[in-house]
Amino acid sequence: MIIIDPRYTDTGAGREDEWIPIRPGTDAALVNGLAYVMITENLVDQAFLDKYCVGYDEKTLPASAPKNGHYKAYILGEGPDGVAKTPEWASQITGVPADKIIKLAREIGSTKPAFISQGWGPQRHANGEIATRAISMLAILTGNVGINGGNSGAREGSYSLPFVRMPTLENPIQTSISMFMWTDAIERGPEMTALA
Repeated sequence: MIIIDPRYTDTGAGREDEWIPIRPGTDAALVNGLAYVMITENLVDQAFLDKYCVGYDEKTLPASAPKNGHYKAYILGEGPDGVAKTPEWASQITGVPADKIIKLAREIGSTKPAFISQGWGPQRHANGEIATRAISMLAILTGNVGINGGNSGAREGSYSLPFVRMPTLENPIQTSISMFMWTDAIERGPEMTALA
């Protein structure tokens, strides 16, 4: 079990094989660096990508999409931003050494099944949905979706126990904000809700 987390927490509690500390909020950059290695070293499950994915590369890109508007071009620096997402690039952002990114990419790319999961942390900040989608790309790139011992890259499955809930009433407040903006709403509520 490899844990990637800014802090060493009870998640591992000595059971992990490795803990990789990362700068908070930089998970997507790490995934991009991992993807760069997997793509350039042919560690992706090309058959899975060809069969199940739209937009991974040129051949699965819809005709209406812009040239080099696919995931592979973005990672290799052939997309609109022109920046190759190398391990060195990712290391500068994440604080994870480039050699560790390369080693981890090779391990993920050569292990099947690989159970890739994420905690609640990556999504708990502005643009967190980008990080969660990026993490899911690891399972997609390696074809670990829909196989025994694999995962979609999302949180592990859970269940809930049925219980009686209190009835909810109609909410008289019609305004809503993103969940990560609640601290701003305390100070700038009228401005943010157009009630000024």
